[in-house]
Amino acid sequence: MTKKENREFMKNFFERYYEKCYNEDEILVTGVGIPPEMLEDGADPTKEWNVWKLIPSTVTEKDIKQLEKGLNITLPECVKAFLSVYHHRFETPIGRNDIKWPFYGLENAYSHQLADNGYLPIAWDGDGFFIRCIDLSNMPNEEKCPVVEIDHELFFDLQYDAESENILIAKEKLIPLMRPVAVNFYEYLNGIYEDKIE
Repeated sequence: MTKKENREFMKNFFERYYEKCYNEDEILVTGVGIPPEMLEDGADPTKEWNVWKLIPSTVTEKDIKQLEKGLNITLPECVKAFLSVYHHRFETPIGRNDIKWPFYGLENAYSHQLADNGYLPIAWDGDGFFIRCIDLSNMPNEEKCPVVEIDHELFFDLQYDAESENILIAKEKLIPLMRPVAVNFYEYLNGIYEDKIE
């Protein structure tokens, strides 16, 4: 997909998913601490619970470049669009991206041990057991980069051992622990929307 197509896909996904969740009264009622500009129109910011809304993202290309520099990775265009179309308060398996902390979902899942082995951590699964990653082996063809997941306990054991020795986990140790989730990031998001992926 082109940069424009990526942005249109992400915009469409977020709008459809928000509408679906709103209509199902699932996750839109949240606790205190919501940035005022993200509250539903007419909401009382002093209430304990409120409904949040999507707002156009203030994330710039410069912000993305700083993120990439800080993480020492080049993000796929689909992830750049995902992070820079809307601010939202969706939780796992998407990951929050609100105006105060626009990269929270990605940073919450991120590990250089995974990224340096070609697995870009993007989010946690809905139950908080698995770290979801985009396998970047087929870059620059994003549509052929599958989404996989790894059990966080197995991974943390490997990470602890590697970091205590100040080494990178051997990719050969990660490969057998990775389970397929979706054929690519687009299908991952479509699977979330269709309730096929949690």
